[in-house]
Amino acid sequence: MTLSQKFVTTWLAMLLPVAPAMAEWAPTQAEMAALPAYCAARFDEKSDAFTSWKASMGGDFIHVHHYCVGLNLLNRARRTFSPKDNGTLEAAVREIDYVLTNSSPGFYLRPEMLMNRGIALSMMNRNGEAVGNLLKSIELDAKQPRAYLVLSDLYDKQKNSGKALETVTEGLRHNPDAKSLQRRYTELGGKMPYPAAIQPAPVEAAAAKPGVTAAPVATSPAAPTTGTPATVAPIAAPASEPVAPPKIGSPKNPYCRFCPD
Repeated sequence: MTLSQKFVTTWLAMLLPVAPAMAEWAPTQAEMAALPAYCAARFDEKSDAFTSWKASMGGDFIHVHHYCVGLNLLNRARRTFSPKDNGTLEAAVREIDYVLTNSSPGFYLRPEMLMNRGIALSMMNRNGEAVGNLLKSIELDAKQPRAYLVLSDLYDKQKNSGKALETVTEGLRHNPDAKSLQRRYTELGGKMPYPAAIQPAPVEAAAAKPGVTAAPVATSPAAPTTGTPATVAPIAAPASEPVAPPKIGSPKNPYCRFCPD
């Protein structure tokens, strides 16, 4: 049995007890290479990688292969992106839902899973649900540029360009070096320089220095949550020369808005 056959057999054996209809979605080796490293490890229980990832993720690792299936389905739908992909996207959402339901509330992949669930829903034009997932994802982890990008596009589709710009502005404050957000900011009419990055709180900064005990810092009552990213006006930082807006896309594809940074 070849390595490829062994991989597919192991994949199917793990999926069949839970979702027989999903067997056809076993990834090829090329597709597996595009998935996170823990996916390959999850399907090789005798490997050192499996042991390492299991120790890192804890009990939630047992469910992660469903998320890997969901990601693979989402990747496939992205490549073709046609109306017939709704079945593929619905299957992706089901697989992600399985992990969201069965993993612990504090599972560190939860923000990313909610983001990708929102992306899948947005591709199916289930925009209200998508917005809810993306907002929750950002609430749990603000360091996710793609969540802000997709959310801003949803607002833009609703002819709410102001909200779209607010979303990207907030995304840049948390992810100041994200070129994808910088491109989107200029596309939406954002003014230079880029929004000032959020600085670590004094307590956090002091705690990061060994041997330094931070003094208590007075805090004001938290502002009520509105369900959308906070609207913060860009803060102009002093600059000796104008900041040039970034070029759209990448050297290989100048028209790709969502190319990785």
